[in-house]
Amino acid sequence: MTSGAPVLKNGAVAIELGKIYAFGTLDEVKWQYPSATIKNYDGCVLMPGLVNAHCHLDLVNFYNISVPQDDPLNTRVDFIESLITSIDYKQDADSKAVIDGIQKGISRLIETGVTCVGDMTHFEGTFKLLREMGLRAIVYPEILAGRGEHAQQRFEVALALLEKYTDATHDRIRVGLGPYAPYLLSRNLLKIISQHAKESSIPLVIHAAESFSEMEFFFDSEGPIANEVFPSLGWKELPPAFRKTPISFLSEIGFFDAPTTVIGALHLSDSDLSHMARNLVKVVYCPSSNRIMKHGNFPYGKLAEHGIPVGMGTDCWQSKLGFNMWHEMRTAVECASDPLPTCKEALQMATIGSARAMGLDHIIGTLEPGKKADLIAVALPDIPCDDSIYDTMIKNIDPQHVKLVLVGGNVLK
Repeated sequence: MTSGAPVLKNGAVAIELGKIYAFGTLDEVKWQYPSATIKNYDGCVLMPGLVNAHCHLDLVNFYNISVPQDDPLNTRVDFIESLITSIDYKQDADSKAVIDGIQKGISRLIETGVTCVGDMTHFEGTFKLLREMGLRAIVYPEILAGRGEHAQQRFEVALALLEKYTDATHDRIRVGLGPYAPYLLSRNLLKIISQHAKESSIPLVIHAAESFSEMEFFFDSEGPIANEVFPSLGWKELPPAFRKTPISFLSEIGFFDAPTTVIGALHLSDSDLSHMARNLVKVVYCPSSNRIMKHGNFPYGKLAEHGIPVGMGTDCWQSKLGFNMWHEMRTAVECASDPLPTCKEALQMATIGSARAMGLDHIIGTLEPGKKADLIAVALPDIPCDDSIYDTMIKNIDPQHVKLVLVGGNVLK
C-alpha cells in the first residue's frame, strides 16, 4: 500500500541499508533482486509506518492520574483545569515517574505501529529514551512559564537543548522548538522564538485556536484563561484585549515566518485560513483529545479547500486507548469533524499527512524508493484490493494485529 497508488496484491518491498530500494509485486522485486533474502508476511498488509505528529510523552503518568481511565470512550475533561494541573505537574513531578511514563508511551507507540513521533516535552531525558528505543522523532523542547518562572528562562533552556541535540549525524532524532501556546508567552518572546527558528531552519509547533476559552481571551482578555490560568501562575497583569483571533495575532507579529505547525486550529475565520495558507502553516488534528476536552468540530473541509496540510496526533494519553493511532482514525471518521474524512483520508492523515506536518514527507510517509524503510505489516484476514481496504483496516485493526514494525530497516516489533 502506497500513497496515491493502487493497492498491490502480493506486494513486496526491497530494503537495504535502512532505505527502500524497490516496491512492486513480489515477482517484480524478486526479478530485480534475485539473491535477496525473502521474509513473508502472509495475510498482512505492508504499509507506511504510522506517524503520530503530536503527543506529550512526559505527561503519560499525569494523564493516568488526572483523566478517568475506566470509560475512555465517554470521558470528558475540563480543559482549563487540565492545563493548570499539567503545568504544576511538570514542575513537581518525580523524574523516575516521568521516565517510566515516557518508556510506557514509547512502547505503546511501537506496539500500535507508529514509526515516527512529534513530541513536545519539558524533560530532557526524552531524547535519550527515544534514541534507545528506536523510534524516529522530532523532539520539541517546550517553552512556557510556570509558577515563579520566567518564560525567558525556559527559552534559554530550550535553546541549550537545541544546541546539544542538533546532530546531523544522528539519522532518527531531530530537534525543534515548542512554544506551548500564544496566551502563555509574551508577544516579544514569540517574535524572538520565531526569528531564531527562521534563521536556524528549526521547525516550530504551537497549540493555537484550540479552545473556546482561547478565542475569548484573545478577543476580550477575559474568560477562564484570564480568570483562572493567569492567577494560578501568579501573573497579575493581563494583556490588553487584542480584538483578534490567535491566528491573526501570530500572523501579525511574524510568527509564521518560521516553519510552523499548529496543534488545534479548530476555531478559524476565513482570514485565518488565508494567513495560514499564505504562510505554508501545517496543522495536526488530535481527534480523541478534541473530543475529551470538548474543543469543538475540526474544520477539515475548509483546511482542505485552502490546501493546508493536515496530519494526525494523539496529544494526551489514556491507559486503555492512549497513543493508539488506529483509535484516533476511528474517532476521526465517526465524529467531530466538518465534514467527516473518509477512511482513506484518515489513513493518509496518519501517514503522509503527518509526515508533511512534521516536514519529513521527503523521507517517510509513503513506500517509495529512496525513502527510509519505516513500514509496518498488519494482519488482515480478508484483504480487498480496492479502496474498501481502508474502511476494513480502520474498523478492524488493533495493536495485536500489528505484526511488524520497521524503523530505518531495524525491527522494533
